[in-house]
Amino acid sequence: MKGPGAITLAVVFLCAPLAATARPTRGTSNEQRQVLKEVASPDGRHTAALTRRGRVMLDGRTVRSGPGQALAGPVWRRDSRALAFLQRTANGMQLVVVPGLDAAAPLVWLLPSTAATLRKVFWISSRQLGVGHNEVVPKLVVSWTTTQYLW
Repeated sequence: MKGPGAITLAVVFLCAPLAATARPTRGTSNEQRQVLKEVASPDGRHTAALTRRGRVMLDGRTVRSGPGQALAGPVWRRDSRALAFLQRTANGMQLVVVPGLDAAAPLVWLLPSTAATLRKVFWISSRQLGVGHNEVVPKLVVSWTTTQYLW
């Protein structure tokens, strides 16, 4: 096909955006099309995204942490095997941790009302998180242990 139509089509094709989130592709969910912030894991193998609706997605699937809207994060652990974020719910601020990428459900802590203004989450160690205004002086520290039962 010759003429101005063919040239215009070629220019539009060559100038198409290259970013994966710039244009939804067939088969992507509405959540995936509404990504505000995308964070690659430190090893580059995984992606966490914060959507316009305040949901967190891990490798394209929504992290189910109950009703609420994510406010801060998501923040990867240095080894790329865990993720944390803050979310606001009707009951108050919650800290949500996906302790392993294959975890069935995240760990969720309801934070005291004094945490309402805090917006930064940071990893202190593999099982310890800080919440505060900056990493040097955390206002809250959350730690946990996990036990594996072999039946």
